[in-house]
Amino acid sequence: TKQGLTQKCLEYTKLCELLIPHKEVFKKYVVGLILKYISFLNSGMSPITKSKLIPSIYALLDMCTEFETRQINSMIDVPSRALFAPVFQSYKKYYQYHGQA
Repeated sequence: TKQGLTQKCLEYTKLCELLIPHKEVFKKYVVGLILKYISFLNSGMSPITKSKLIPSIYALLDMCTEFETRQINSMIDVPSRALFAPVFQSYKKYYQYHGQA
């Protein structure tokens, strides 16, 4: 059901946000979670599911250093890169922490 999906996505987002303070421990697993998300994008994830998961993906991306970002980029093929690029660009534009104003 849509309500069940919404609840699961909210729970997953909360879990991802709880990992942020412990990113040094978990960042090696974050790459795998992001790659799994990209594979779901490739398999035709519904727009509703995609939009519900975006906050969790942003939280996961927030844990990545440039090294993990490059690792993800090197592990995906061109079609996957094309699907993930808009997600990453919106993360950089709207979500990424840039320090104090």
